[in-house]
Amino acid sequence: MSGSFSDLMREIKGRIRILDLVGRYVELRRAGNRWVAPCPFHQETKPSFSVNEEEGFFYCFGCQASGDLLDFYKRINGLETREAIEQLAEEAGVEIRSVRRDPRAEAARNFKREALKMYALAARHFKVNLAGPAGAPCREYIARRKLSPEIVESFDLGWSLDAWQGLADTLQRAGFSTAQGIEAGLLAPGKNSGAYDRFRARLIFPIKDLAGGGQVIAFGGRIIGDEDAAKYINSTDSVLYKKGEHLYGLFQARHAISVKKHVLLTEGYMDVLTLHQFGYTNACAALGTALTDEQVHRLAGFCSAFELLFDGDAAGRKAALRAAEMILIRGLKCKVVLLPEKEDIDSLLQGKGVAEFEDLRAFAPDGLDFCIRTLSDQFAPKESLEWVKNFIAKVKDTELLSHYVSRLTMSLDLDEAEVRRSAAARLPAGQGAPVQGKAPVRVAGGTDSEIMKFLVRYPRHLPALRDAGALFLLTQQWARSLWEKIEKCAPEYTPDTVLRYLDEAEKQFWGRFRVMEAPPPEHEQQELQETLKSIRALCQKRQSAACVHAMRQSGATGNAIDYDLLKAANEALVKKRSRGSNDGEY
Repeated sequence: MSGSFSDLMREIKGRIRILDLVGRYVELRRAGNRWVAPCPFHQETKPSFSVNEEEGFFYCFGCQASGDLLDFYKRINGLETREAIEQLAEEAGVEIRSVRRDPRAEAARNFKREALKMYALAARHFKVNLAGPAGAPCREYIARRKLSPEIVESFDLGWSLDAWQGLADTLQRAGFSTAQGIEAGLLAPGKNSGAYDRFRARLIFPIKDLAGGGQVIAFGGRIIGDEDAAKYINSTDSVLYKKGEHLYGLFQARHAISVKKHVLLTEGYMDVLTLHQFGYTNACAALGTALTDEQVHRLAGFCSAFELLFDGDAAGRKAALRAAEMILIRGLKCKVVLLPEKEDIDSLLQGKGVAEFEDLRAFAPDGLDFCIRTLSDQFAPKESLEWVKNFIAKVKDTELLSHYVSRLTMSLDLDEAEVRRSAAARLPAGQGAPVQGKAPVRVAGGTDSEIMKFLVRYPRHLPALRDAGALFLLTQQWARSLWEKIEKCAPEYTPDTVLRYLDEAEKQFWGRFRVMEAPPPEHEQQELQETLKSIRALCQKRQSAACVHAMRQSGATGNAIDYDLLKAANEALVKKRSRGSNDGEY
């Protein structure tokens, strides 16, 4: 990247205001020097979410979500840092350049831009087809499936012509070559150096990325009429799309998932459409493949509770067992809803109604109970033991480890000691860090908290605090760590430079005292004087206490010289403290 991280973020923030970005998801209203709204990250109606426009920082008093424009964009879209930076830079029109210009990387970026244009063109092509005369068979199918016009429009459904060159011709007219269409995954190579449409005579489901307004990056297609062909086909992996990383409907569902704090995860395109039509707008699907770690990780950026909707047959139970395992090892909540035999989401909701579906949900077991029940019913004891050992070996959080071992061994009548020995042997030394999604440890109160509260509000006064002895008073690791990070950015302090180094708990502390509880600026000098006074008094008190302790130790060992020196030092400290309380000297 050209320049520093701070330079890049400063340029992005100069073109995208945090108020404009947050305003896409919630309705902000002014409250003094802040803007407030109900939090987009947890379900509520009160305006506990605040944005400080001047600081470029947000904070929620309810769930403690906090950070800057980059943090908000990552959290609301479930993105990694690099993904979020690249997409924000693209939106802002800021070029990210390598330190050394790499022609291959530049060519790859250029082709990615062209591929996005091709997919946008293809989506329009399919949509026009659906509305035109040739789309009649598909419209009749949509009507039979009772999909509403609103759902068709919201998910941008389309129709691929029953022809070999429909999309290929459209791309060519727009100036894209056959080779480009093949490389983007929209066309398939023919036998004689030509190409043909990958999707033909199918209902088309566009798959959208989370950023940039939901750009189309892939398609799914369901056959209409020809039952000898594969029922569903999907885009192949491309420069834009990796099947195991994305979920169908997540772009449409992301806000509802964030608000409701749980996701309905199902298996198919039509399941997602039906769920949304019946009001379950927090539903998405794993694109017809087994759930992946990457998909769980992406969803964990929005919520901590999963509800799995799977078929009740043997294949569905097997898929549900694997999915539940992947979710539970991360410390996330999980429920498993198995559909009745010969039923799917569509037939259940359209045929039997919401009440029947809600009954299934109400009596659904939690993920661990489902795993235990499945192991008991379908696995031999030896297989169950091996499954438990493998499961336990993947759990990184030591608190969860103990809970899972106890539950599994007791319920499956396994030897707990053997399972624990196996887990200890497989886990690397030092493993046990908190898993993704676990809440950070809150900082403690007391002297450390008061000093750091002032420093967060007024970082430029760090030298004055240090000279007064504040660092000497900090006894807790979180406070010393935060002090060091702020000091690292001095003397040219800006919020961007500091925020780059803060972890989640530190950002919460920062947000609370710079956004939610920030004092009026006219109080700064008064707070400074009172804080310095308190720090100096506490330093002298602790020094005096240390001298008294050392005098006792010297007296006990009979060292008269050390004792006399310490006694004189303590008397000087007492006089200094007494003089300070009388005449204002510190």
